[in-house]
Amino acid sequence: MDIKMLEELKQELKEAISTNDVQRIEALVKILNIPKEQTKYFEKNLTGYPSIDKVWLKYYKEGAEERANNIPKDKTVWDVIEEKLIEYYDIPALEYFGRTFSREEFRNLCYTWARTFRAMGVEQDEIVPIYGPFVPDVCAMVFGLNMIGACPYFLKLAISPKALEEETREAKIAVVYDGMWQNVAHEFSKDKFKNVIVATVTADMPSPKKEIVSFMNMLQAKKNKSKIPNEKKYIWADKAREIANYYSGNVKVPFVTDRNAVITSSSGTTGGVVKGVVATNESVLSQVFSTVYSDILYKPGLRTLNHFPPTAATSLNALFLVGLYNGATVLIDPRVTEKDFYNQLVNLKPNICINTGSLWATFFNRISDEMAQGKKFDFSYAKGWMLGGEGTSSKLIKQWDEIMKKCGGGYIYGGYGLSETFSGISYDRVDEQPNFSKSVNNSGLIQVGMTAGVFDDMGKELSYNQRGELRVKTNAMMKGYYKKPELTSKSIVDQWVHTGDLAEIDEKGFLYVWGRMSNHISISNDEKIYFFDVEAKIKEHPYVDDAIVLQVPTTENDNNLVAHIVWSKLALEENKKDYLNEINEILFNYYQNNIEVSAYAEHEKMLPYSPTTLKKDTTAMSKQMNGFMQVIDGEIYEVEFVLNESGKYSKKYAIMDKDKVKSLHRK
Repeated sequence: MDIKMLEELKQELKEAISTNDVQRIEALVKILNIPKEQTKYFEKNLTGYPSIDKVWLKYYKEGAEERANNIPKDKTVWDVIEEKLIEYYDIPALEYFGRTFSREEFRNLCYTWARTFRAMGVEQDEIVPIYGPFVPDVCAMVFGLNMIGACPYFLKLAISPKALEEETREAKIAVVYDGMWQNVAHEFSKDKFKNVIVATVTADMPSPKKEIVSFMNMLQAKKNKSKIPNEKKYIWADKAREIANYYSGNVKVPFVTDRNAVITSSSGTTGGVVKGVVATNESVLSQVFSTVYSDILYKPGLRTLNHFPPTAATSLNALFLVGLYNGATVLIDPRVTEKDFYNQLVNLKPNICINTGSLWATFFNRISDEMAQGKKFDFSYAKGWMLGGEGTSSKLIKQWDEIMKKCGGGYIYGGYGLSETFSGISYDRVDEQPNFSKSVNNSGLIQVGMTAGVFDDMGKELSYNQRGELRVKTNAMMKGYYKKPELTSKSIVDQWVHTGDLAEIDEKGFLYVWGRMSNHISISNDEKIYFFDVEAKIKEHPYVDDAIVLQVPTTENDNNLVAHIVWSKLALEENKKDYLNEINEILFNYYQNNIEVSAYAEHEKMLPYSPTTLKKDTTAMSKQMNGFMQVIDGEIYEVEFVLNESGKYSKKYAIMDKDKVKSLHRK
């Protein structure tokens, strides 16, 4: 059936239900092939299709959906944000290592960079690649380029040399953070670049921190042999600002429909292909308005921590643009290690923060340890600490919420977003208690301005609490992947963004995202076993806090799985054999002989995470081939996987004594 006709029939069903037209309802049930289980929602005046019912709207203020979709028709991102900088003139725009930027000061910095880019010859619609973290100059460059009709492309930090060459093929001006020069020197030093602007972490630091950090950076650059060449082509940011004086003309260009405004980098890849996600002024403002009118936790005067690089749409939208729009102060701190994250939350005391499950795990592990030693914390300032980018289990969320409660803070809220929609699709509510009925934590309520549904493999929309691929329709949808029309056409079909995530939506409109649909093994033509489901079963064990399941094909079994696990603090070393037996029994009772988790690797406190994405590092874990264990015939054996000539693995076993079990802990 034609997609447009199908949507019209669903809408017709909604109308028939609202008027109690029984005859028409019965006819539409047959035409749409609606299962009997779904018809129970008719009594609640619902069709059972989340994308049609939009049950989430009942939580929002009347007219919120219309306001979210009513973006200015002739304004750029800068036009809208500039109005808010003026409106909240008495609230600082940025904080950076103790230095504050007033809104007027930051506004002037944005105009300075607009004139600098103009003086350097940057034209309308030109793409300017930027490589590195957020610092005040980079914050201002976003708007400076937007003013002149140009577009920043925030490159993926882990980009390969080949992809870097391709993604910057048409660029003439580039921006690089000096501390990461060695990663892009081979490309940015080419003659195709007329100028390279060098942004530094120290440019806007107050003294004496500025001098100390500058000296340490100089020593590090010398050690790494990564010093930027002393050539005219390379211009440090503070010197580049002076170039602004050479341009005295008007910097703001007229609004142009569907003009590129910003390009972020998708956190995932398709076959190793980097995906630059193009957003227009209209799509960026649609996302900002969607977030604002979805009762996001921002209020004038609050402070939001942004330590993510601007490659992430979450960093640019939820932690920067939305903060400035709502009168918040954005705390810019580009350090992202677990130690830095702890210090940022405890010492800077941000009201709003978004981070991955991995970073929250490191934070609460340390907080829990220090509380056990008698240290006290006051987290009453935590108004909107949120989990995003990577979820976690309900078990861990409950533990973290309990710690927050003891420290006077609120919940850790859930959220979900996509680069393809310039971030947010759902946010948690302050007026709704967390739901821990599922093993995966909820990712919040679908935002206004968003239409969401879950679909089966045949493209049929499923009803509430049924799992399928999450698809989203919104004005915030990307224009496409930069110079990749084939990938764009696969991601956007009939105006729906195909997320590739397995999810479900409940009757309230809350979203639950289980994981990537590609993470599975097929045990028959029509039966798949998802790794995250196996992980959920493993985490049912009371002494397992976290788990990741990966496929390691062996000579005997292509579907052989291994599990990386984190024991809870209450787990006893002498009982590990019993625990493993119990986990094996849980899996067997659920899956019978359909799968085999042949070995387990232990990790201390948490699973490894990537320093660039701050998500669980499955790539690193997939390379581990030794240090596994399994219980066989009542004894614990060490298991090692050895690659053979066929490209598959063989298992080597060695019995372990109790002392050797301890040595397998990976720190």
